[in-house]
Amino acid sequence: MVKLFDESYIKDMSGIRFIANNTFHIEQSAVYKNIGECVKSVDFIRVKEDKLVFLEAKTSFPNPDNACAGSYEKFQNEIVDICDKFIHSLNLFSAIEVGAKEEIFAVDFVLPKKVSLLFILVVKNHESKWCRNIQTEFRSALPKYVKKIWKPEVYVINEKTAINYCYAIALYESGGIGNGKP
Repeated sequence: MVKLFDESYIKDMSGIRFIANNTFHIEQSAVYKNIGECVKSVDFIRVKEDKLVFLEAKTSFPNPDNACAGSYEKFQNEIVDICDKFIHSLNLFSAIEVGAKEEIFAVDFVLPKKVSLLFILVVKNHESKWCRNIQTEFRSALPKYVKKIWKPEVYVINEKTAINYCYAIALYESGGIGNGKP
């Protein structure tokens, strides 16, 4: 069997196997752990070509259209929490980059001189139309200063889309791995 990916560069989060080469595992970093509860974090930050990708994986996300009482409030609270995770992670990463906080990046984490930012939320087993609704709210909820200063592209995708765009890999019943194309 031919290996398409080095197993050491695969990270399982929320039941999704992510490609994690050229990655800073911010959520596992000493600097993040030492800050305490006041700062939230995405799962990891990955450099992919000229993009600095902030990625968070979730197994579920509240549906604002659900008829259950309190559903819209749960949805809005989750949107605020997700925005905090991305903004706090961007701030913490920037603080490390400029030397305000000490952290040693892995040897294979190489940052290009110029990058654009991607904020990606991956929700396992979500339908694409549900992802679009979350994405619209996520984009709207980001503070204007973040949009003006950092200009992040914001995407909410499901596992299948993450595989198609080579952020994650499929695990086949045979035990092999790949990029979603058997």
